[in-house]
Amino acid sequence: MARVQTVYIEEGNAVRKLNPEVEYEEYLERRRQEEERRQRDIRRAKIHRQKRKKVASVYATMAIVFCVCFFVGYIYLQTQVTERTDNIAKLETQISTLKADNGAAEARINTAANLSNVRNTALNELGMVYANADQIVYYDMETTDHMNQYSKIP
Repeated sequence: MARVQTVYIEEGNAVRKLNPEVEYEEYLERRRQEEERRQRDIRRAKIHRQKRKKVASVYATMAIVFCVCFFVGYIYLQTQVTERTDNIAKLETQISTLKADNGAAEARINTAANLSNVRNTALNELGMVYANADQIVYYDMETTDHMNQYSKIP
């Protein structure tokens, strides 16, 4: 159903009706242009909001990736520290075990290598004898603490 609307222009103290079809068409054209402008502004605002959402999502993604990388690196460093601590504990255990073994071996050697036992074994079982005075050679040391041997010692 066609709607007819009249537009009145107010000049002075009297209201006149001037060419209503032309004015109504102009009114409709202005209204159509305003509606187009409003729709265009709405589209621009929507596009602008979409662009802001994209930028925000890119920033959020970058922040999430950064946080994930940070936490993965942190966990990796914690794992390395734990592994090295365990390795140090194992090495310390090995050192204490070796020190205990070394102490036991030294005590066994000291008890087995009694000088009187060595002398008795050398003289009685192996047939060794003490050196005579003419078999002993003494060397005078100079200020140095080493010697050069140029030939076999008699």
